[in-house]
Amino acid sequence: MITHKDRLEKLWLGMKIFTSSLYHDFKSAGCQKSAAALTYMTLFALVPLLMVFYSVFSLVPAFDGLSSQLQGAIFANLLPASSQSLQTYLQNFSQQARNLTLPGVGMLLITAVLMLTNIEKNFNTIWGVTQPRRGFIKYLRYWAVLSIGPILLAITLAMSTYLLSLKLFFNEYDVIGVIPILFRFLPIFIMTLVFALLFTTVPNCHVPIKYAFIGGGVTAICFELLKMLFAKFVATTSFELVYGAFAVVPLFLIWLNALWTIVLSGAILVRTLSERNYVHLEGRKTDLFLAVECLALFYRCHQEGRVVRDKDCYRLGVGVVHWQKLREALLSGRWIVETHTGDYTFIRSFESVTLWDLTLLLGTPIGDLPKKLQKLPHAPWVTVFMVHRQQAAEASQKALTLKLSELFARSAVA
Repeated sequence: MITHKDRLEKLWLGMKIFTSSLYHDFKSAGCQKSAAALTYMTLFALVPLLMVFYSVFSLVPAFDGLSSQLQGAIFANLLPASSQSLQTYLQNFSQQARNLTLPGVGMLLITAVLMLTNIEKNFNTIWGVTQPRRGFIKYLRYWAVLSIGPILLAITLAMSTYLLSLKLFFNEYDVIGVIPILFRFLPIFIMTLVFALLFTTVPNCHVPIKYAFIGGGVTAICFELLKMLFAKFVATTSFELVYGAFAVVPLFLIWLNALWTIVLSGAILVRTLSERNYVHLEGRKTDLFLAVECLALFYRCHQEGRVVRDKDCYRLGVGVVHWQKLREALLSGRWIVETHTGDYTFIRSFESVTLWDLTLLLGTPIGDLPKKLQKLPHAPWVTVFMVHRQQAAEASQKALTLKLSELFARSAVA
């Protein structure tokens, strides 16, 4: 019988594995280096992005007069409170950028696209995606970000203005003071939507929306805390005494680096939640077993004349990143092929491939064969597979029982 103490120990162990996975994934994905690279890319691309935003606003008469309000809202939510001089510089730069010639505008647009490409590349690295988006779809997404993004921000700003008018109207009827609390958390809610949208649309893979919103909420809260801490940091340091008017540059670089570190950490959080490795503390499935389980799904769908979707493999318990690894192996081995709709179908004959072929394709370590597995699916093939797996483990162990002393002695005699 499982006691309350056992549940607490299992919960504590799960939290330790979860925290360790976050730290390990953050280090292995090189998020700190990626944050530094994105910092310098953002430094060059921020003014072009603002220029594109202003250009889109000028094309929509309904949003006339909202550009200055949007700029203030962006600076208020994306920059710390002590960045008044930085706001002035960015505003002057963006106004001067409007007077550029056509070649200059083209260079600024290229800079903005390069920044979006760099962001997509870093998110794909976090999710283990080796194939970025290609062709027309890739640049269509970039066009949507550069053109539709400002319109969505304007709509959000209009909604905020409308809600503010409601706040002033209902303020005298709010006896217990609920409305100020709601409006205090409104920026966090908006930033949660922004981060969740970023986590789901940027990587070239399917990201569970539920975990994207959880990661977006945590990232938004950390972002608000970062703004407060950075404002106190600036107020208690002597950067301006040392650098003078030039102090805005190192402070802005520090802020951008901290901001990208928070965003990439949020992406790592979403990935870790999606993988759910911290739930199965014992008896985790090996790559070989998961590959066989996925191929059993392909076999059923092949008989029914259906294709296999990413979601179908996720329902088997395969993590998002783990499926990316298995999918790439099956695609490179020409076992499966991706359709024009992004689904998959098996293109080999099931009679022509063996478990040995699959073992070679995956590069399965011998040490995975004797591992104990728990919570196996109830399918007829599972019992047969486990018997052959055990036989392979015993045969491998028997063949490799040769002592190193005997091996080296025979080699010396030969």
